[in-house]
Amino acid sequence: MSKPATVTNCRHDAFSQRPSFQMSVWWWLAAQVFSLWPTWVWMSRRMFDGSDDPLGILAIAALAFTVWQIRHRLIQTPRLSWLFAGLAATLAATASVGTLPALLTGVISMLAIAATLLAFLPDDVARLPVIGLAILALPLLSSLQFYAGYPLRVITAEISLWLLTLFYEVQREGSTLLVNGRLIMVDAPCSGVQMAWLGYFTACVTALWWRLSNRQFLLRLPLVGILVLSGNILRNSVLVALQASHHHVADWLHQGIGLLALGLVCLGIGLLIGYRTTATPNPPAAQAETALPRSGFKSKKRPFIYHAGAAFFVLCTLWTVKTTVAQPETSGTGQSTFVEWPHQWHGNTLRPLALSEVEQRFAQGFPGSIARMTDGSRMLVFRHVTSPTRMLHPAADCYRGLGYQIKNEQLQADADNRLWRCFIAIRQGNALQVCERIEDTHGRAYTDTSAWYWSALTSSQSGPWTAITIAQPAGMGHTIPPAI
Repeated sequence: MSKPATVTNCRHDAFSQRPSFQMSVWWWLAAQVFSLWPTWVWMSRRMFDGSDDPLGILAIAALAFTVWQIRHRLIQTPRLSWLFAGLAATLAATASVGTLPALLTGVISMLAIAATLLAFLPDDVARLPVIGLAILALPLLSSLQFYAGYPLRVITAEISLWLLTLFYEVQREGSTLLVNGRLIMVDAPCSGVQMAWLGYFTACVTALWWRLSNRQFLLRLPLVGILVLSGNILRNSVLVALQASHHHVADWLHQGIGLLALGLVCLGIGLLIGYRTTATPNPPAAQAETALPRSGFKSKKRPFIYHAGAAFFVLCTLWTVKTTVAQPETSGTGQSTFVEWPHQWHGNTLRPLALSEVEQRFAQGFPGSIARMTDGSRMLVFRHVTSPTRMLHPAADCYRGLGYQIKNEQLQADADNRLWRCFIAIRQGNALQVCERIEDTHGRAYTDTSAWYWSALTSSQSGPWTAITIAQPAGMGHTIPPAI
């Protein structure tokens, strides 16, 4: 009669210890998250200041939902390899604050969080989708657009050319298409960066939902890229064909075609990832309840490990606070190169204006010089660049960061047949026409910042380059920037 009672008591003891174990896991994660606070400050600023799309919130929510859904199945003996990987990545992220770019520090921080999660998640949760969501949580769309946007637009334009040649006379120059004598720009949204983000996000979420293995997920991942590229090319070809046929493509139609293509791509990815899987979504909490991991530490050593980890995270937090506070304040604009700026613009005398406080802070690390001028009716910003840099932002990104809505982005030619990238920026009922281009000393010009970056990075001819941005009230009569 005593044997059943012993079993019952053992079960009672095991279940009574589980809340304490789960609290240890949450405290461990909370301490690690807190120690990486510089990354969260940077991410929040980047997501909500308009300089990047806040899509990373979806990835964070998906990760949180996954962990919360299986919170009762977290393993009690964490995998030491993943746990120590999380500690090492946390240490690397702490050491990189102030020395590496914030995006790289953010990547290391998110990998640290992912490694710690994988130390506690059950065996039936694939590792690759968790790591994928951790990376997608970062505000990296603008950086991807800058570095990969132009190559993707060139690929999209080239394959669209093959399709459109069946119906039109088409030529390609860079990322622009000349269709029946009409110049059509393959703009940033047509690069497919956002579609790729949402496509891989769908793949990661679907893989976690259907409990795919790492091998199953990895084998289907190349097909995800093919679906994204095909959907983006189809969308671009339809839009170019409509414009080449002299149809006015309204904003709602342009966005509708894009959303339709995105929906079809995400639907296809969802079906692809979940196709013929033998797993069942959301296995009950009772499954694998007693499964033990292949490696871990004994229960007697568990409190010591948790306490040592907490002390480690406290030290990391103190170090980042010390590093942030001790960073020296830089003074001046950092513009050591003398540049002779133009004195006239289209016959009008240019008057120099002082840089704003934000522009002065930006100019501190800028590789070159910045000048802001006016001819009485227009605002002109000249940026003299001495080396390829990510700091030469597209004007559209700068205006989005200031709270403007960007519309009607297109290429326009001036009186000297020079191309400019122009758009309308709207805020609080006020509309500005903004045009920009980049020129070098060898006569070459660029209307795409990403195209300039890759050309400057790979060309044997070095700079300097001059980026010109003109802003004027929309409808004031100067629809195209005049020549200097």
